[in-house]
Amino acid sequence: MIRFCLLTVFASASLLSARAFAQGQEVTPIKVNLPPSPSFAASNIPTQYPTGELSVLGLRKMTDKYMDKDVKVKAYLTEIYECPAELRKCNDELSDKTKQEKKKAMKKGGDALTQNVQVDRGGCRPCDQPHFFMADAPNTKKERSLLIADYPVKDWDTGDPKPLEAKVGQQYVVTGTFSINSMTGFAASNGLLIHKKLEDMQGKTLAEGNAVLPPEAQTIRLEGQAAEQVGWAKHQKDGLVAGKKKGDKGVPGGATR
Repeated sequence: MIRFCLLTVFASASLLSARAFAQGQEVTPIKVNLPPSPSFAASNIPTQYPTGELSVLGLRKMTDKYMDKDVKVKAYLTEIYECPAELRKCNDELSDKTKQEKKKAMKKGGDALTQNVQVDRGGCRPCDQPHFFMADAPNTKKERSLLIADYPVKDWDTGDPKPLEAKVGQQYVVTGTFSINSMTGFAASNGLLIHKKLEDMQGKTLAEGNAVLPPEAQTIRLEGQAAEQVGWAKHQKDGLVAGKKKGDKGVPGGATR
């Protein structure tokens, strides 16, 4: 009986203590309005646009259908490769040295004319070939973007340097051959484009042709459309482009060092 009373007293004391601690200011329940969880499904990206261009998603979804074929893709420009200034400088210096050695060989004559000029690179690696990246969304990381390889860096008519005048974050239409790798060593397991033409959304051509493809391989051949000549085939006159013959290393559009 005494034990029961003691238990009752302790229980009552505990309840009173708990009530005492709970008599502070009541906290109003906080309602958190969180945005819906982002959906990473690509349902809002069409496989093909009403105007006929493929999206990057659509191209990759139908890899087997378009592999090694010319395609037209509408996407956002996410990055343009630029050779680092220090690397470009050392390549320019290396080029000057090579030219000087060639001049010395010409003065010597004889066997020196047929020998390859070897200049120590001194740890100076070549710049990467011209390329840029495009994707279905402007903020896509480079690793998920589509690589477009080997666009021309010189004007086909004058031979003068021609930088790519395009802005990152804007949408463009690019035409090229869908492939796993390019002649210059670029490779992508989910595919890349070998450049043939870049246009803005108003249809203005910003770049055409390819820096390294042979002239006869630079014609655009889209399924169901007439072939379109670009690069050498479009600009050549009497077998010359900017005064240079087919196969000349100095031909406009040629690859950089």
